[in-house]
Amino acid sequence: MGSPSSSNVAPGTAAPRADAFALLGLPVTYELDTAALERAYFEKSKELHPDRFANAPAAERVAALSRSRALNDAYQLLKKPVARAEYLLARAGVTIGDNERLDPTFLMEILELREELAAARQAGRLDEVGAKQATMAARRKSVLDELPALFRQGDLASVKERLIVLRYLDRYLEECDAILDSED
Repeated sequence: MGSPSSSNVAPGTAAPRADAFALLGLPVTYELDTAALERAYFEKSKELHPDRFANAPAAERVAALSRSRALNDAYQLLKKPVARAEYLLARAGVTIGDNERLDPTFLMEILELREELAAARQAGRLDEVGAKQATMAARRKSVLDELPALFRQGDLASVKERLIVLRYLDRYLEECDAILDSED
């Protein structure tokens, strides 16, 4: 089986939706050129815009609207690195379930960090919450930065593990945002 960064991703496996890469005419790879993604999206948008079908029969207008919606969905999916990585995993037949196993040390660390965050919130130490948020955002970026090399190596198990870790980090960051927003 080819790696998701190649053009032959998991032959014979069904993608979870219309092929986002094909809709935009882009290579199947995690490392997308964002300028090429933008260009492809805007070119296809002009071509498929429902207004171009305003005088067409109803069935054609509905089909044009559907194609335009699919294009927008593909663009939104591919422009987000985490969503793009999850999509590539799904194309390769790798799923992330609700109760995936992770390193217990990591889970304990996250639990402790969340307890520290709750204590900082309780004590009204918003500067501390902000510092914890910045530290976690840097950690999230570091994990994201690992994904391109893992995809190039075809190490889908490690990609999956990093994506699960990112879910925990994102929840922590959402908690920080909620604390900081509620204190404004």
